[in-house]
Amino acid sequence: MAQTAIISKRALENLDRTVYTPKQSQLKARTLFGSYKVPAGTKTYTYRTLTERGAARVLANRGTDIPLVDADMKETSQGIITFALAANYSVQEIQEAQLAGINLDATQGQAISRGMADFEDRLVFTGNPDSNIPGLTNLSTAQNYAFPKSVVGDDPKVILNELKEAREKITQLNGYEDVTPVLALPAGAYDALDVPYNDYQPTTLIELLKNRQWFSQIVKVNELQKADNGKKDMGLIFDNSAETAQILDAEPITRQQTEYRNLTYTIPYSEQCGGLIVRAPQAIVQLKGI
Repeated sequence: MAQTAIISKRALENLDRTVYTPKQSQLKARTLFGSYKVPAGTKTYTYRTLTERGAARVLANRGTDIPLVDADMKETSQGIITFALAANYSVQEIQEAQLAGINLDATQGQAISRGMADFEDRLVFTGNPDSNIPGLTNLSTAQNYAFPKSVVGDDPKVILNELKEAREKITQLNGYEDVTPVLALPAGAYDALDVPYNDYQPTTLIELLKNRQWFSQIVKVNELQKADNGKKDMGLIFDNSAETAQILDAEPITRQQTEYRNLTYTIPYSEQCGGLIVRAPQAIVQLKGI
């Protein structure tokens, strides 16, 4: 009998110490918008917008018809919600993990962080209708630009002119002449920009856009896929300054008290956030039919 018969298959196995995880999409909300912080427990955030109007005119000698200025103060409120996710494992699972040298807190902690961040990202872009919190894609007061046809496969020159027209919906507003907005696109539309502008130069359309500095950033946002009523893709052009929009934060991800029942531990984590507060919706353009 061969000597190898006394050696187990396990002894001949090499276990890779690295634990591999599938790649996940990059979340964009926090990279595009700043934060506006309010105390934990706040239920509603209210801001005021002042609109002033007044035009001087020539006054005749002893004239009494002096024009007056007018100012309107408008209050707008947005709710803040609490969302949560929990880790859960039994005493036996803890013992097995210790024997295997696995840190359950770290492993499940990563999953919780990602799950909470996913919810937060969706809250910014698509909102939460159940909580009456709008997102960028369903903000009723935003501007709209309709593409006659999808940019996928369209003439690069036509796409360039359409993006210019859509951008001008912001840059031609009073006070926004010097703004360089962000262009956010779903994957298909973003990849459609990576084509030569014409047959005579190798420069791609996206390179041309960057060279012209029409946009401060051109980013791919997965939440924009089928964001138009759940059927069609949508793009966005927006000013991301603090005056226009910020993420409303009341409490960061916080570990709550551990619950123990029936030999099982449950560790809840919660966050309080109001999504995106948009103070200047005229500086947001939804790109329909893209």
